[in-house]
Amino acid sequence: MDVTRGISGNHYQPPVFHDLDEVNHAISGSNLEFIQLKSGNLHVALDQMSLGDLSIDVGAVNLPIRVMGELDPGRFSIGALARGAQATWNGNHVDDSQLLLFPPGKELSGYVSAMYGWTSLIIPPEWIDAIEQSTSRTNIPRVASCITTRPAPETLAELRQAISNVFRLTESPLASPAEEWLVTDLRNMLGAVLSAMDVPPAKVISQAWGHFIVAKRAERYMRERTEEPVSIDDLCVAMRVSRRYLEYAFADAFGTSPSRYLRLMRLHHVRSRLKASGGQTTVTNEALRLGFSHLSLFATQYKKAFGECPSQTLARATR
Repeated sequence: MDVTRGISGNHYQPPVFHDLDEVNHAISGSNLEFIQLKSGNLHVALDQMSLGDLSIDVGAVNLPIRVMGELDPGRFSIGALARGAQATWNGNHVDDSQLLLFPPGKELSGYVSAMYGWTSLIIPPEWIDAIEQSTSRTNIPRVASCITTRPAPETLAELRQAISNVFRLTESPLASPAEEWLVTDLRNMLGAVLSAMDVPPAKVISQAWGHFIVAKRAERYMRERTEEPVSIDDLCVAMRVSRRYLEYAFADAFGTSPSRYLRLMRLHHVRSRLKASGGQTTVTNEALRLGFSHLSLFATQYKKAFGECPSQTLARATR
C-alpha cells in the first residue's frame, strides 16, 4: 500500500499553524474558511496521513474558531472529538461521546470551543456501500447535511484504537499483509458504529437546528453587504426575528453575538485583502472599505484579534 504522512510524506514533523489562511491546505480534501472568535495567539496543530483512498487527520486548536465550507467532494467524512471537547456542527451540539458523519461534498458549518481536538476519517463511498449491503441499510448516503451518533462507549473506544493503529503505520511501517489487516479492522469497527446509527426523520427540527438556520441566513446577509453599514436592528427585520432570538441563534450556532461576529468577519476580510494585495493598497483604504472609520480603534481591534498590527500584515505581503 502507498502510505504517506503529512504534506511532504517523508521526514515529516507535524506542523503548527498560527495563520488560519494556511490551515485549509493541510486538511484532507476540504475547502474551508475560518474566523478566529477569541483574541490571542492562535496555535493549530495538524497531522495527516493517507493510505490509498483513506485519509486520517488529527488536529487541535487552542482558541474558539468559526469554521465553514465544503468537505471532500468524493469521500465521506467522519469526525470524532478529543476528550472533553465541545462543538456545534450544522446545528448539532457534539461532545467526545459522539461521532459525526458527513456525506461527500456537504457543508461543514459551526464553531469549536477552546482547547479543541479532533480526529477525522475521510473514507471512500465504497466503504459506506459495503456497510449498507451488509446491514440492509439504505439511508446513510441520503443524509442532507450531517448526522450524529452516540455509540456504546466500548465500541467507540475500539474504533478510536483501530484509527490509532492505522495512523501509526507511518511511524513504524509494517509488511503489506499487516497493513491490510489493520485497515480491515478499522472498516469492521466503522461498520459496527454506522450500522447502529439512528437517522432522525427529516421533519424533526430541533431548537438548535432552528437557531443554526437563522444564524446562517443572517451571516449570508452580512456577507452580501460587507462594504455597507449593517445594523443589527436591520438584520432582525430582514430575518423577521426579534433581537433576543437573533442573539440566542448566534450564541448557539456560532458561539458569539451577531454584532461581534460582524466585526470579526470584517476584520478577517481586511486581513485577507492586505495579505493578497502584494503591497498595492494601504491599511487606510482597506479599513475604510470595510466600514472601519475610526482608524486607531480599528488598529487596536486588529492587533487584539491577530497579534500584529495591520501595517505588519501589509509589510509581509509587500515582501
